Formats: sequence, structure tokens, C-alpha cells
Amino acid sequence: MRRTTTSVTATSFRLFGGLIVGMLALSACATPVGGAMTPSPTPTATLESPTPEPTPEESATPDMPAPTETVEVDTPYNGEVLIITAEQRGATLEVTAMVPGVSEDDGTCTLRVDGVGVATITSTAGNGVTYCGLMSADVASDSAATRFDVQYESSSTRARSADSSVESSQ
Repeated sequence: MRRTTTSVTATSFRLFGGLIVGMLALSACATPVGGAMTPSPTPTATLESPTPEPTPEESATPDMPAPTETVEVDTPYNGEVLIITAEQRGATLEVTAMVPGVSEDDGTCTLRVDGVGVATITSTAGNGVTYCGLMSADVASDSAATRFDVQYESSSTRARSADSSVESSQ
């Protein structure tokens, strides 16, 4: 027996219609009458903790403010100094650096070796950058690595490089 296209389409339509009706029936069961359910508050027991009464010794001491740490900053910290070159030749450390995003002629660049300032120069303004030219410092020639950083300060800017180290090229 051969089915006709009309009977296949009618059967498919009945199956699809039954599926839709079933889905609607299931979704109607999932939603309560009157819309979505809102949770009702449940009463909870509130336990009050008794507040301790101050003893005469406690009430006799005056309130002392806690000490606060004050940090004095003359100029704002604006960024980081980038090390351009760093080379140690024997007992001499030579470093150049720059401060990106700042262009000033009146700043001071300081090369610090192991936390001690050893060389200071005046900055040079560039196009959107401040250059710290060649800074030289005497260092111990027998050390395996020399630790240093560069700090920059002006009337409007303060910046510092990351701690760096360089080994002797000899």
C-alpha cells in the first residue's frame, strides 16, 4: 500500500500539533495560577546579644585616637623611568634612561647604586619624552652584579625605574 503525499503531510501536521499542545500543557503545569510565584517571608527568631556594661575602669579611660601614618609627597608620582642602556665596564657603571609621557627640561635624573645616589644630571625634553642622558658611577669591579635604579624629579613629576642589575662586561 502506498501513502500519498497528503497523508504524510497530514500525519506530520498532527504529530507537530500534538507536540505543541503537549509543550503548552507542561508549561502550564510549571507556572502556578496567577503568574509567577513570589516567595513569602518566613518568620525567623531574632536573638539579641546582650551588650556588656562598661566597668568603671573602662569608662574612666578617655578615648584615644589611633595613630595614623602620614605620608608627605611634594610632587605626584606620575610614572616609571625606563632604562635605555646599562653597562658596567670594570669599575664604571653607565646608564641612560627616559621618562615617557613627560617632556621637561627642568627635571633631575639620579642614578642610585645599591640605594645610594651616585650620579645626578639635568633632564632633556624630547617629543613626548624626557631623557636622562649618560650617568656614570664608580662601582666595585669585583662584584658579580651591580644593583641600581634611576629616579626622576621635577616641580610637577616624580618617577622611578624598576630595580635593575647589570654584570660587568669584563
